Amino acid sequence: MHGSFRLVFVGLVCLGWSGSMPLAHAQKSASAAAGLNNAEALVDRLVQRSLSLRDLAAEVQVQADVPRVKIRPLSATMHYLAPDRFHLQSPRLALLPRQNPMELFEFLKKPDGYRSMLMGEDQVGRQRAVLLTLLPTGTGQDWQLIRLWLQPSTARILQAEITRRSLGTVQMQYFYRIAIPPADPAGLDLPDSLLFEMDASSLKLPKALTADLHRGSPKDGSKMAQRPLQAPDGKARVAMGFRWISKNQGAAARFFKTQKAG
Repeated sequence: MHGSFRLVFVGLVCLGWSGSMPLAHAQKSASAAAGLNNAEALVDRLVQRSLSLRDLAAEVQVQADVPRVKIRPLSATMHYLAPDRFHLQSPRLALLPRQNPMELFEFLKKPDGYRSMLMGEDQVGRQRAVLLTLLPTGTGQDWQLIRLWLQPSTARILQAEITRRSLGTVQMQYFYRIAIPPADPAGLDLPDSLLFEMDASSLKLPKALTADLHRGSPKDGSKMAQRPLQAPDGKARVAMGFRWISKNQGAAARFFKTQKAG
């Protein structure tokens, strides 16, 4: 179980999607290529929504498909307190991730650190999207490339690809139960589930964790052999489903205050 959480965190902090996505290649258009102001407006929409996010609590269901590793589905609770406190906890495990999965939005809040460009229109499933590319400009940046597929009218993230020097490239898709996001940024447009995909070779699990992942009954092993997520060869997939318990109601603040006091 410990290893499955480590795998999830690797995916969360990377927030990316590699070239294996089932998407058509982005078609550059003259208006989009020249529309730097439009790109900046889309980024601003993302930033404004993240600014309204102060406190989150959720129940999380996690499934993973990793080559040669058996990982049983697990449940957890998640707490996030802006700007950088994040904790994921299961009944048998509590740990703090190595890096904050909300780091993408913290990065977006510093426009001097990157250039944004619209690369044209694309399709994500049946939804029309625009492809936004962000190029970090600072020397020695850990962030190398960010590609976001957004709903053009709402700036809702449908798909993402982020490459970081320390963590490689990870793919991610966002799924929403409500088709149209709230008009008010304070409505906190949150995904109901996320799907991560990454190179299995980029996962570096300690031997002790790998051994723990292989524990379980023959019945458990049979279930995992079915590989419900069907990750491509050489890839690992992690699916996370959320039931949002609290949004900006202080649950995470109370949780971290209790943790500090303990």
